[in-house]
Amino acid sequence: MIYTLGLILFFLYSILVFFINNYLILSLILIVNVILMILLKINLRKYTKVLKINLSIIIFIFICNFIFGDLNLAFLNSFKIYLVINTTYLFGTIYTPIKISDSFYYLLSPLKVFKIDIKELSIIIAISLSFVPILADETRNIKMALLSKGFKFNLKNVFIRPHIY
Repeated sequence: MIYTLGLILFFLYSILVFFINNYLILSLILIVNVILMILLKINLRKYTKVLKINLSIIIFIFICNFIFGDLNLAFLNSFKIYLVINTTYLFGTIYTPIKISDSFYYLLSPLKVFKIDIKELSIIIAISLSFVPILADETRNIKMALLSKGFKFNLKNVFIRPHIY
C-alpha cells in the first residue's frame, strides 16, 4: 500500500512540476533531488549514462521552445524536463517492477466494479516493465552486429534500409 502512495506522489509530482514557473522553486526541487540521490547512494556512472542518453531530448525541447518561444521559456521547459527525467530515474531505482505492479494493483482496484481483472492487468504491467531492459540489450546487440558487418548508422542508411535494423 505504501508503494501505491509513492506511485501517486510520483504522478502528481510529474504533472505539477510543469505548472511551476518560478526558477527558485524549481531550484529547490533540484536540491531535494540531489539530496535524495546522495541518500539513496545512486551510482553516478549509471546516472550520467542515462543523462547522456536523455540529453538529446532536453536539447531538442530547448531548441523547439527557443524557436517558437523565447529564451526564458526554452530554459524553463528544459529545466522542467530535466527534473522529471531525474525523478523518474530515482523512482526507477527505488521501485522494482514488482513493486510498481503491486502499486498499480491497488491503484486500479476501483475498476473491479466494471469486472476488470486487476490482477491480470498488474501482471501485464510487471512483465512489460521487466521486458524494457531486455529490449534495450537486444537492440544494442543488433546494432553491434550490424556495425561489425559494416553497416553505417547514418541518417541516409536508416531511412533507405530500415528493415535491416
